[in-house]
Amino acid sequence: MKKALLLIFIVMIAFPAVNAQPERLGGGPIFNSGYHFHDINSPGNKSGNLAISLKHTHKISVPIEFSPTFSFCFPHVYKDLDMKETVTSLMFEIDIHYIFNSLDKFEFYGLAGPNLLSAWKTTRYAGNSTATSRERDRALGLNLGAGSYLKLTDQFDLYMEAKYILSKYPQFMLSAGILINIDWLKKHEDTGIN
Repeated sequence: MKKALLLIFIVMIAFPAVNAQPERLGGGPIFNSGYHFHDINSPGNKSGNLAISLKHTHKISVPIEFSPTFSFCFPHVYKDLDMKETVTSLMFEIDIHYIFNSLDKFEFYGLAGPNLLSAWKTTRYAGNSTATSRERDRALGLNLGAGSYLKLTDQFDLYMEAKYILSKYPQFMLSAGILINIDWLKKHEDTGIN
């Protein structure tokens, strides 16, 4: 079952990318509510609350947009007298945006899409001989949320998103960042031809 879900996830990634060209590229910070690794509620099993993302947007057809995002969550480190526990995670998402209004300066959209979280925990024990243990886990989830674009200039857009991830590791995320308009740059690049 897990292999079938992973195959569906990969197909969902590859299919739209074949026909779509990147329009905007950028990223920014993320604040999330976090999760507890393996659902164990202890200070050493908590994930970090800050992340950074890299985001692409592609127009498929008006009003549909395809947006893959890669995020790295900064590790949460918990130190005790005889051990140090660290929880780190990476996330890959593929959201479909439905743009409700397409105005010149401002756009508002709803979003949904699959989410793949890869998390790992490292525990280092102190003492006469230092020992380390590592655990990994993955979870497939579903993003539901909304966002908006604000055109700053012809080259740059500001984006803001709020989403909830339905998953084995559920969490709420708020993100914001800058997107560079790749199409505008291509049209206005200096070709060096006089």
